[in-house]
Amino acid sequence: MPSGPSTRSPFDFSGLADQIAAASRAALSEISARCGDDPVRAFALYTDDGAMTVCPAMATERQLHVLVDENPDEADFYRFSPTEWPMEGEGAEQAFDALCTRVRTHVMALEGEPEEDSTAFEAFREELLETFVQVLERLRAEDPAFADPRLMLLVTVSDGDEDASVLRHRVARLNGPDVQEQFGAWTAAWEE
Repeated sequence: MPSGPSTRSPFDFSGLADQIAAASRAALSEISARCGDDPVRAFALYTDDGAMTVCPAMATERQLHVLVDENPDEADFYRFSPTEWPMEGEGAEQAFDALCTRVRTHVMALEGEPEEDSTAFEAFREELLETFVQVLERLRAEDPAFADPRLMLLVTVSDGDEDASVLRHRVARLNGPDVQEQFGAWTAAWEE
């Protein structure tokens, strides 16, 4: 069978963004109701290095205090690492499972080079992460539950190393100066 230009249709990131926003709202609402008087103070969207997942992670005020108190030498690591948070992958599980299936199906259908060398894959992964940021920016602007400035918002890759400047840029887009300063100080230590 001859190899030619791909006939694959473009991925619908706009539709994906709407689904992620709905799932994120549902997840925050569910976890907030479950935690009662202990407000959620951290919400993240993340994917794996293979861009086959779309997952939420959350931590309440008390949970963040416990993580920091139990790990004083690694306080910032636990504060800014969503996969270490107690409610990693929780909330609106059915909706997020459907999102994972959608992105995984697309990634597996990408033709060409191996995943780590694929231009198409890299472009997809970057657009997926940008979509996460745009969704959280939109929720911060439009949804009262996400508008609370005490709610830290993050976007990350769970099992990969991302450039500190990229992470700082995302944090700056999603959070106020206090979080930006603390995150910036933490990531500056990586570069020393």
